[in-house]
Amino acid sequence: MKRKNLIAFLTGSLALTWPATRAAGGEAGSPPPKPESKDEVVELSPFTVNTSRDVGYVAENTLAGSRLNTQLRDTAGSVSVFTKEFLDDLAITDVSELVQYSVNSEMNTNANQAGSGLNPVINAQSLTPTMLIRGLDASLGMDYFTSITPTDPYRADRYEDTRGPNSILFGIGAPGGMLNQSSKAATTRSDSANLRFSVGSWDRGRREIDANKVLQKDRIAASLAAVQQENGGWRAFDYQDKKRIFGSVIFRPIRQVKITAMGETGRDIGAVIRATVESDEALAWYDNREAKGVAAVTFTPNNTVPNAAMLALGVTARDGNRTGNNRRAIFIENDGTTFDNIGAFLSGSYNNSAVRAPDGTPGVTASTLRVNDPRIYPRDINAAGPGMFRDQKLKNYTLSVDWQATPNLAFNFAHNYQDTKAVVNLMTGDDPTLRGDPNRTLGVNGRANPYAGRLYFDGTWRRDVHVGEARETRLSASYSLDTKSKWFGRHRVAAMVSQLSQFDVRANSWLALAGRPFNNTPNNVNNRITVRNYITEGSYATYRVGDWRKLPATINFGGRDYGLTFANEVGGANNSGGEQESKSMLGVAQSYFLDGKVVATFGYRQDKVDVIELGYYNDPIVGDIVDRDRSKSKTTSATGFTGTAGVVYHVFDWLSLIANRSSNQGVPSFVRKVFPDGNLAPSSKGTGQDYGLGFDLLKGRLSAKVVYFTSNEQGKITTAGFGGAAGRNNRVMDAFGNALVGAGRPYSQSQWDTIYSTYTPPATAASSEYDAKGYEARVTANLTRNWRLVANYSYTDSRRQNSAAEIHAWYGLKEGAGNRLTQGVRQDASGRFVVDPNAYAAGGTVAKWIELGARHPDANLATLTTSNGQTVAQEILSLVDTYNDLRDDQDKRWGVRPHKISLFTAYDFKEGALKGFTVGGGWRWRSTNVIGSDSKGNEITGKAITATDMMMAYTRKFSRLPGRVRFQVNISNLLDQTDIIPVRLATSAEVPDGFVLPGGRGVAYSRYDLVAPREIRFTTTYSF
Repeated sequence: MKRKNLIAFLTGSLALTWPATRAAGGEAGSPPPKPESKDEVVELSPFTVNTSRDVGYVAENTLAGSRLNTQLRDTAGSVSVFTKEFLDDLAITDVSELVQYSVNSEMNTNANQAGSGLNPVINAQSLTPTMLIRGLDASLGMDYFTSITPTDPYRADRYEDTRGPNSILFGIGAPGGMLNQSSKAATTRSDSANLRFSVGSWDRGRREIDANKVLQKDRIAASLAAVQQENGGWRAFDYQDKKRIFGSVIFRPIRQVKITAMGETGRDIGAVIRATVESDEALAWYDNREAKGVAAVTFTPNNTVPNAAMLALGVTARDGNRTGNNRRAIFIENDGTTFDNIGAFLSGSYNNSAVRAPDGTPGVTASTLRVNDPRIYPRDINAAGPGMFRDQKLKNYTLSVDWQATPNLAFNFAHNYQDTKAVVNLMTGDDPTLRGDPNRTLGVNGRANPYAGRLYFDGTWRRDVHVGEARETRLSASYSLDTKSKWFGRHRVAAMVSQLSQFDVRANSWLALAGRPFNNTPNNVNNRITVRNYITEGSYATYRVGDWRKLPATINFGGRDYGLTFANEVGGANNSGGEQESKSMLGVAQSYFLDGKVVATFGYRQDKVDVIELGYYNDPIVGDIVDRDRSKSKTTSATGFTGTAGVVYHVFDWLSLIANRSSNQGVPSFVRKVFPDGNLAPSSKGTGQDYGLGFDLLKGRLSAKVVYFTSNEQGKITTAGFGGAAGRNNRVMDAFGNALVGAGRPYSQSQWDTIYSTYTPPATAASSEYDAKGYEARVTANLTRNWRLVANYSYTDSRRQNSAAEIHAWYGLKEGAGNRLTQGVRQDASGRFVVDPNAYAAGGTVAKWIELGARHPDANLATLTTSNGQTVAQEILSLVDTYNDLRDDQDKRWGVRPHKISLFTAYDFKEGALKGFTVGGGWRWRSTNVIGSDSKGNEITGKAITATDMMMAYTRKFSRLPGRVRFQVNISNLLDQTDIIPVRLATSAEVPDGFVLPGGRGVAYSRYDLVAPREIRFTTTYSF
């Protein structure tokens, strides 16, 4: 992104003109703070929190527990507040930095799922950064509206971390909780401004402006905030650029009414950086090349599979069979050549038992390998190159009106609009892949290959476009009643009605030859084009995949010119759209008994949701495109009821007992369909409980909370655990149709069509349950006027369980011993596979297959063959084995790091020789992660994460310059601890405990994550 002049202009203008206007009033320095006017007292709306009362790291009030302005000590739910001073001390500019000092939150890297992929967290599936709280999915909020636009601290007054499901805040939302951003709204108190400039490691550059101007005393004020960021990163081709502007206006036409309008527009463009490194399909071939020479490891491709001698050298596969319309279009970025690689050879690595290292060490059959040899492949390489990036435009606005009708009755009207479009150009799965070129010609019968014997990266580019739009309108009312009785107490009752309309479309596509030349499906593998780049070994700047932007508009392939396009996936989970219309009603009662010693909060909510699944039209070039024509849509309606109940008992002024129970509904899916009928999946259900102690010490300067929690999500919908059910059902029913339909057969075509549709529902996903339990503790303190501190500890045990239970029930699979599904298929003495009907539940799909198999001799399960060459009996055998394997694989504590500790403290020197200096430091630690289980069923763990951070600042005034200037340096990962983090071992049935790579490379990993090295940031802030 080129540097823009907007913020530079605003910064310069304000820096020159604002001090002048202040100096004109005769001020040589910062004026004393103005006392609150009477109109500011009216701002005690029950629906807003005055963040100016936040002092140091300690906040007093929140809306998170009840949607009413409530003291944190009276809030039964688990809520933590990150104040503006905390954000400034740590120089936080991204939500990923914030969660490092949260109680029990983390960024989602997909390490909590089986497998080694990262697709869901690098593509455009989510419009905002994905987080986990208590091990469960969490949401981002913007002023207590669910956010579909990414957050940035430049416009934030504070963040609030709400843990566990909370029906009062969000009847429909993620069960882990919410990280809510409270925006900087204009204030009528006084003029103020902050100009901030930050530079640092890896070409970091960030400029911020934040200004508030009182236009009419106690009546009208306006604020402006903006950010321009151009940050590099420690890995090659990394950059994270932002350009945003946010403004707000507050207007008080009368003392009892406050009107607030705020809005933001901006654009974020940044490299998509995966936590791990590239796939390895080269090292075995590379080692043999180095030991025996290029001639020994290169061959003339002839559409044959590699023989044993070639396999031993690391030539492990053929790139498809050269027949019919099979094609593998390759574009070489180095010289612009395009050729057909179908039938040519591919190199491989040590995850193949046929390969041999130069010293004779055999490979093993195992899962995908990641390149793990810093001697030839340094950790800071990012082979995705400059072509893998996310470009997201956003805009949002909120209009809010508060009316204090009487001292006890208040109303709030709020309308929020958000619109965003994320375009992600990326590679997924195992791409980009490191390979060696063992081919002496460019394809079969091609010209001589000038790159034979060289290493390259290639892969197929994808584009993921996600558009989201949300409108929500709310009307809230609150009434306060004080009985003046110790026993009957005082009460606040609130009610809210809201209406949400949401539009969401996502299209995932592949870079392909336009016009469907080799398959009628536009994105079919035979139509795709792979982009390759041969590296110059030792010149690390060349270590990247071919860039999709380097391709010409038209290429010649096989003697014919083709245009290029990003061809959409066939309509389904990765190419879909929908609209959601929901109406919600909420009632909340908050009661204070025994002079405030007992605080009880109760909430009940109803959400009526219509999910409109949109249809498609077919474009001749792009393929299926979502169509907003409602005549092609299908509507699914649901109503959910959720509730919250919490009690705080202040045993003493310094000690409280806390109990809270709450529930919510998950975000409904627009595309995921489930058994038994193939309808859209119902919303998941989240429940949570918190029990603990609260402490208020040092006259309110230290607050602490210790809780035991449980959280649960039932009915979480994912494609993991589906087990290829749809394809299997189609194969089996197609085979039965051939045997049972027609003249002289049991069924006519019309009769069969009904049976066929019943047993081939269009399901695409499976449900599962997530459970989490543990302990949390947080201490927030202003220990003295100079010394502030935050400390957190959490223990969390979370796991996935009951994967695909509805699929098991649909098939009629029975539970057996040892958490295994009963296998009812065996091989008899003749070698035939036979089915035991008693092993499967009556009324299930397998029972139906058994029934159909008895209708005609040609339909015998032991002899009827499906399209994959297996009998139906073998399909049933595979079915049970698949779901047993999935249960073993999915129902684990993948990625769990049970213990998390973090603390940060800062001290201001306000007198003496060090007056004006601030020093601070932090420490973060997370226990080892679960990365699998060994052959005996024992968990295998990876590595703990530890980091130390440091901050130093100096604040001073300059003569003739109003206000103060703060010079600050922050160092993260001070001790530069950068050991890799194991995430998945490379394993298989042959090596369930993993294996060691030849050549002294250590343990073989299917995934390991990298740790950012030491980073230094310098920040200068001018406040006046």
